[in-house]
This record gives sequence, C-alpha cells and structure tokens, in this order.
Amino acid sequence: MANILVSSYYSRWDITEHEGRIAFYDSNNQLIENHVFKDPAEFQVVISMLRHDSPLWYDTEACHLRAGAEPAGEGEE
Repeated sequence: MANILVSSYYSRWDITEHEGRIAFYDSNNQLIENHVFKDPAEFQVVISMLRHDSPLWYDTEACHLRAGAEPAGEGEE
C-alpha cells in the first residue's frame, strides 16, 4: 500500500456536463490522482475533506482518501 500525503488539490465542476474533477498533488507538486465525479454529493464529500481535514493521505492501491490522526471530538471554533 502506498500512502502519499496530499499537499494540494485542484477542483472544478463542469456545469454543462454535470461532473466534477479533483486532482491531488504531493509536496513536489506531482500528480497523485486525477478523479472524475459524476455524483455531486460524492464530489462535495471529498471537497469537504480537503477543506476541513488535515493531514490527508491518498492510498494509491485502494484508491482511498483518508484523514490523518486527529483528536476525537475535535470541533469548529
């Protein structure tokens, strides 16, 4: 399993084709994954993780995006 730290991302929603795209990049600005989303809800879940969780890791074998160790009950201030 290759877990790569996601350092930045690019996202867009195509309002004509009704699909989203999110690209994950590592600390060297190398592309990790470039994914197309047909489901707007799934697109929003991933964007929410990218905006609110840190650190984020991408497992290149399982195609999972996961949050790093965070304290339980951590909330917004």
